[in-house]
Amino acid sequence: MKRFKQILTTTDLSPESFSAVSYAAHLAKSDGAKLTVVHVPHSTSLAYTDFVPPIDMMNIDTAIEDAAREELESWVARHLRSVPRVDVVLRSGITHEAICDVAKETGASVIVMATHGRKGLGHLVLGSVTERVLRDAPCPVLVVKPPEASTGETARRRTKKKR
Repeated sequence: MKRFKQILTTTDLSPESFSAVSYAAHLAKSDGAKLTVVHVPHSTSLAYTDFVPPIDMMNIDTAIEDAAREELESWVARHLRSVPRVDVVLRSGITHEAICDVAKETGASVIVMATHGRKGLGHLVLGSVTERVLRDAPCPVLVVKPPEASTGETARRRTKKKR
């Protein structure tokens, strides 16, 4: 059986993505692999248009990145104490490209990431970072389906049953 040496996992700081990080941590512990957790904060500069009043977007992006780093490092400290080798990486840019770049730089054996399970218009409008990573990744990608309760499906089913 193939053993992973370098596992890359991604998070957007959502519960679904943290379930994938936990899965990757389990793999890293069982294989004695190094774990790298990547987050790509949303940048306000990517949404800048001529209609936005002139403000210092760099300060906003820095504040977003600082808050994201603090939240991610706190989560890692609480939940991944038993994984001996963990790195936290924050990158800016287009999410799927940044993830693939970090995978190349670290020599990742596998990328572990979540899918939000969006369907229909939500998927069409928001696209899928996971699908883009699957197409462009330099290594295998393991997609972790989120627990059913976190996708909202359970709540929708309960609502339908009550009617």
